[in-house]
Amino acid sequence: MKSSRIPPPSARRRGNSRGSLFVELSLIFVAFATMLIGAFDFGQFLFVHHALVERVRYAARWGAINNPADTASIRNMVLYYQSATPPAGTGTYFGLTPSNVTVTNADDNTDNHRLNLSISGYSYSILSPYIAGNFQGRPINVSIPLGLYD
Repeated sequence: MKSSRIPPPSARRRGNSRGSLFVELSLIFVAFATMLIGAFDFGQFLFVHHALVERVRYAARWGAINNPADTASIRNMVLYYQSATPPAGTGTYFGLTPSNVTVTNADDNTDNHRLNLSISGYSYSILSPYIAGNFQGRPINVSIPLGLYD
């Protein structure tokens, strides 16, 4: 005689849910990979921005100490980390060009004399899905007062 016993509910569900583990795992993996790439992109942006800010601050301090009127040397400090122009073909900092760096002396021979440095138009790459591409970073401006120390 055959048993008419009904299988427990967990056994019935197991039979209907074959392969759902792989579907759920793939959905979770896609979400995790997207978040990981997004975190990488955000970290890359923060690194590039912070490195450029520190380079501009260093060049401004260097220019204030040495010769605030020598804008070419200050620009070279931002681009190459040296005051002299290097040989042709030397790479610049994060691919900056001389047109990305602006150096000005405002209000010369007054108490409000300032050395102003600015970087604009630099780009960084994003790998995240749906927004991948090259983007332009926010301008970086640094100003050092010189009038009190002339």
